[in-house]
Amino acid sequence: MSEMVRKYELIYIHPGNLPSEDVEAVDEILNGTLERMEGELLYREDWGVRTLAYPVKKNAEGRYILIRLACSADCLKEIERRFKISESVIKFLSVRLADDYVQEVIPEEPEEVAEEIAAEDVEEETREEGVDVVAEEVVSEVETAGSSDDAEDENPGEE
Repeated sequence: MSEMVRKYELIYIHPGNLPSEDVEAVDEILNGTLERMEGELLYREDWGVRTLAYPVKKNAEGRYILIRLACSADCLKEIERRFKISESVIKFLSVRLADDYVQEVIPEEPEEVAEEIAAEDVEEETREEGVDVVAEEVVSEVETAGSSDDAEDENPGEE
């Protein structure tokens, strides 16, 4: 009887000062467990080292890793068990995703598109600066015109 394969999101935290070899060792354990229990790694993202909200196992910083995977409940339990006994993982959280969840593929921006976006940003900033200059000129003209009108209003009875 085949187990139900579901999609999960798992975030785990390494100590901030953990060497990259130990991070890779945890990845190997994770991949080996998924391979052995017929799971599939869908997505992995390293968020880098961040300051923790509170010390966890005497660590002020942690390296966050986000993964999405498709596996059975038993496979997820085995991964969590391995995380609990590992000193390289100080905290983890797993969440079951909706059955109709589809992993979005965010395409990499080609250099040309990135350059066009940067050029548009510069052009927009230049336009905004031009509007500011025109607005300053209008304000100064209004102030100049207003000062001559104010002189006439100060002595309304005299002509």
